[in-house]
Amino acid sequence: METILIDAHDDGLCARAYEVIVASKNHERPWNEPPSLEETLVEWRHVDKAEPMQMWGAFDGQELVGVATLWLPMEDNTSMAWFELQVDPAHRGRGAGSALVARLVERTREEGRTTMVVDLIVPPDSDGHRYRRFAERHGFHLSNTEILRHLELPVADGLLDRHAEQARQRWEGDYRLETHVGGVPPRLQESLCAVMNQLAVDAPTGDLDFEEESLTPARYEEHLEVFRQQGRVRLTTVAVHRSTDQVVAYSDLMLPSGAPGVAWQWGTLVHRDHRGRRLGMAVKVENLRRLQADHPERRRVVTGNDETNSWMVSINEDLGFRIVELNPAYQRSLA
Repeated sequence: METILIDAHDDGLCARAYEVIVASKNHERPWNEPPSLEETLVEWRHVDKAEPMQMWGAFDGQELVGVATLWLPMEDNTSMAWFELQVDPAHRGRGAGSALVARLVERTREEGRTTMVVDLIVPPDSDGHRYRRFAERHGFHLSNTEILRHLELPVADGLLDRHAEQARQRWEGDYRLETHVGGVPPRLQESLCAVMNQLAVDAPTGDLDFEEESLTPARYEEHLEVFRQQGRVRLTTVAVHRSTDQVVAYSDLMLPSGAPGVAWQWGTLVHRDHRGRRLGMAVKVENLRRLQADHPERRRVVTGNDETNSWMVSINEDLGFRIVELNPAYQRSLA
């Protein structure tokens, strides 16, 4: 089994890599809605200097049968590398996955990194699942587990109204809510980035020890431009502290262009100095309202939270999210 670096500008090879990834992610997951090839190519061909990406392919003869994607953060968490591994279900059990892991271990060592992290997606009742066994066989151990939940849309207006009003009694007066499409304006970007950078250290991550991230307004704008090229819609609701005019809480929804039935719930976080005022519920409800008003074609919101994050889990359960899968993270030390 040969492993070769994939040229992101090779249209034919990228189309096959996309087929492999989609076939793998769709396997035994009928609810999965992948982004389109077109928006995926925009992501693959964007050069992110703060977190460069490499894609490696496993070839059985002339046929590409497996794809591993490696990310190398350059401005924070620089001792780490994280990756994703996908093998075409029709070609599993022939060594493609093992060959790709070996290649990524080699590349990670060459880059001077000491920790590798990979996320899996498995059913809720997944002790002994073949993905877990594969990771453990290659020297990885379980670090933490996120629970993936789905929320079927639309959510009843009465339920949203009730939660919004209960939250409003705690935050009204000191804060205001703003919802923005396509990213927040420049006046709010610095304070939003400061809150977003806390997510890696404030959210539970088991025994994975993350540094605070280093997102800047310039990089935030760079991301927004990539999303515009992909045709994606980003809905962001923020809570702004009236006395400072700074963002202190946010919630992001991303709407992929090639998967018109789904919305991805990205980060939701409240600054540690402003917790206890139901701002998390407030921004999530307001974002859901905007989603349902502007995009009635969306049928489902997909989100993930660490199983120990009782505060955010309770918000999602109150809104009607149900457990569908688990997203365990496995790590391997190369020190």
